[in-house]
Amino acid sequence: MATTVITGGTNGIGAALAGRLVQAGHRVLVVGRSAAAPAGAELVQADLSTLAGTAQAADEIAERTSGIDGLVLGAGRFNRRRTLTPDGLEQTFALHVVSRYLLTDLLVSRLTSDAVMVSLCGVAGLGGPGIRWDDLNFGKSYRPFAAVSQVARASDLLGAGFHDRYASVADQPAGSAARGSAGGLRYVLHNPMFVDSGLGRQVGGMAGKALDGVARVLGQPTDKAAALVEPFVRDAGATVGPLTVSRRGVLLGVDRPELDRTAAARLYGVLETLTVANR
Repeated sequence: MATTVITGGTNGIGAALAGRLVQAGHRVLVVGRSAAAPAGAELVQADLSTLAGTAQAADEIAERTSGIDGLVLGAGRFNRRRTLTPDGLEQTFALHVVSRYLLTDLLVSRLTSDAVMVSLCGVAGLGGPGIRWDDLNFGKSYRPFAAVSQVARASDLLGAGFHDRYASVADQPAGSAARGSAGGLRYVLHNPMFVDSGLGRQVGGMAGKALDGVARVLGQPTDKAAALVEPFVRDAGATVGPLTVSRRGVLLGVDRPELDRTAAARLYGVLETLTVANR
């Protein structure tokens, strides 16, 4: 029985994916703040917007699993106003980027040698100013779209730089990522594009109601969006190498400027410093 962990797995695409994988015979652990898991899945209740909550989730997952075959990173939310976490981090960045980095870092030794990680992210599907290296926390000014653009770009870079970051994991316990190499691991960056996932509730007001109305007509249902993610988790043949880039199921090249490995290394360094300083 394959074991898959899904963050943001209590609603939206994550919940739909959890249901599909349970039906396929996977053991599925979903991580979220909700008090209930999709039928057949196991709940790891945690607040991934905080460093302590992410570390708590990683500890519980490690205690309850002997190996992880799939790690789906899907937790995120839209904030109309700048909100700080207890760690003093802007919440959008903390949840979309910091928690993905930290959870992966804490669980990389638990990944089986041919495990797959799937990050629901940007892959250049969203324009905007991108990463504000001099103001990641949006202390100078906050605009929701700029915040979403930043986390989309940053989550792409986490995938682009993963194999450079974990090229050697020889100091990890037996059974970890290929015992000395992350080469057997597969990382998928996937943008589901416009999905009817209830985002309007987070946007709020008349704009949110309008967004949900449009999504019901033009957006992809969550189960159909999950159906495009499922092959990456279940079938190694759905990936095309160490890094696979997909936009709504259409494969893209990995040589895109948004996937610059130098910028990725810079982001990993920033996140390492940030999490060590705040743990």
